[in-house]
Amino acid sequence: MINVYTCLWGKKYNRSFVEKIKDKIKKHLTLPHKFNCVTDNPQKNYDLPIRYKVLKGMFIKMSLFEYTGPSLYFDIDTEINDNIDFLADDFSGLTLLNSSKWKEPQSDIKFKINNNTLVNTSIMRWNDQRHIFKKFMERRDMYLRVYQATDRFLYNERFDYQCFDMDKISSWKEQVDFNSIMLYNGKYNNELQQANN
Repeated sequence: MINVYTCLWGKKYNRSFVEKIKDKIKKHLTLPHKFNCVTDNPQKNYDLPIRYKVLKGMFIKMSLFEYTGPSLYFDIDTEINDNIDFLADDFSGLTLLNSSKWKEPQSDIKFKINNNTLVNTSIMRWNDQRHIFKKFMERRDMYLRVYQATDRFLYNERFDYQCFDMDKISSWKEQVDFNSIMLYNGKYNNELQQANN
């Protein structure tokens, strides 16, 4: 059984985004799975309450590594258009997205922690990565000040990872209109903020 996770917190996204990705996963992941939403506002039987109130924003995703067993994570604004069984072929280690297609190349003149990481956590796969969360929580206050996002923490702290095959995964930043999985991370920030004001 694969545990599938997404996260919902704050007011940027509403419950309809959870229902949409839940339905898409049910349609396009044919392997046995259980859907879970880690949230600060549990309402449904698939909701898991956020365990650590000190983690804010995208750093809530770090707590997912407490969960063990075959696991997949999707950002709530991920669009799934076709079969995604290929994401579940290897749960050994940690698997992230290779974002080099839509991020600027790394710079030799930027500080390491501010450089593009060329990995992305909009989709993740793991089995047992509790050591990541343990390290993060041991120096949590420092990491929250140093790193802007989970991607930067995982990349700069040199955890071992592999990357998904990106043939069926695209970001809107690549000027691609359609793929099996489309990533819209950040595309609709302004529209969502205006809609929720």
